[in-house]
Order: sequence, then structure tokens, then C-alpha cells
Amino acid sequence: MKSLTANDRPAAELLGADPVIQTEEDLDKALNELSFLNAFDQSVNATCTRYIEKLKQESEQRKYVLIDDQDPVTIACRRELLNERVDEYCKTNRSSLIDGKKKTKSFPHGSVSFKDQPAKVEYRSGLKEADSLGLLDNLMQSTLVEQIVAWLNAICIFGKNKEARLLSEVVELKPKLSVSKIKKAFEEKRLTADHLKQLGLKYSKGKEQLTIKPAEYKSG
Repeated sequence: MKSLTANDRPAAELLGADPVIQTEEDLDKALNELSFLNAFDQSVNATCTRYIEKLKQESEQRKYVLIDDQDPVTIACRRELLNERVDEYCKTNRSSLIDGKKKTKSFPHGSVSFKDQPAKVEYRSGLKEADSLGLLDNLMQSTLVEQIVAWLNAICIFGKNKEARLLSEVVELKPKLSVSKIKKAFEEKRLTADHLKQLGLKYSKGKEQLTIKPAEYKSG
């Protein structure tokens, strides 16, 4: 489709500034203009997208730095290398970068910190919540949805007998795994690693994570 402009509006075939629809012909004119407006809107959006992509490509060509007499290095490669070296240094010299409970050390141009990440229950590799719910259905030998629907159909909220109105007519429940409850039960030893595995889950212990935070750069 060619790019459209405001001048492409077929004015002679459309309604005026204060549209009045009195006949089917007028109705079709309104539909015709709505069709044009939709196409015009899409055309403008497409032009903007092409322009933005062009700007991105041009800006990517400028994203490099010159270091010593070496060939130009992209920002991404240089950032990755620096982060890798900073990470290595901090982990090797951890003891000198923390002071008791204070696990953040500030420098003139930023800071590094060792923060404790809490333990968590997460899905095993390649699995999602739907997979875990499917495994739960297998363990229960019936779907959780079926049991919820049966429960909703068993409760009457209005009337009796033929006039009964059931809870299922006004409420919809969607099964959802409570990861926080599963984590609590595991830590209380009510669930085991094997139980979690049967649900497609695993328990990951808390660990320390290094955070590298450069300060906002000030030129000059």
C-alpha cells in the first residue's frame, strides 16, 4: 500500500464538515471515510516505524569507542568486557569491599554491592504454570477445574429446587498455584524436593548477587 496523506481524502465522495446521514447512500459515504481514516492512520504509523528503524540503524553505526590505537570497539562489547572484569575483581576481593553488615562500597564514580537474594520456588526448566497444573491434575486423577466447577454447582445462593440459582452462575474461579504457600510448606518440611519435582517445580536457595552500579556520568 502506498503512503497516504490528508490530501488523498476523496472529498467529493464523502460527507461534509458537519456530516448528516439521512440515506443509505450517506451511510455508505460515512463507511467510505471511516475506511480511508483507518488506512490513513495505518499509513502514518507505518511511515513512523520506517523512520524510527532508519534512525536506529544510523545510531547503531555511531555506537563505538576508540581506545588507544586499536580498532573501534562497540559500546556493547566494551561494556560487556568491563562488567566481566569488574565482576571478577569484586568476587576475588569481596572481603575488602564489605564492612561487617555493610555490603555496599561507594566510589567517586559508582558503587558495588553484594546483596542477598531470597530463596524461591520456581518452575523447572522449560515448564510453565499450565504444565504444573497439568501435573497436579494427574496427581489428583481429575482436573482441578472440574472439581472447582462441581463445588460451584453444589452451592445454591437463591431459591430452591427448580428455582435454585447456583454459585456457578455468578462466580468464576481460575486455578492458580500459590508459589508462596509452596515455598512456606517446603521450608517447614511439609513438602519435599520430590513433591516439588512432581509439580514441575524446584526450590532455589538464596544466594548473594553482585550489583555493579556506575554513577550518572558528568561530562567535563
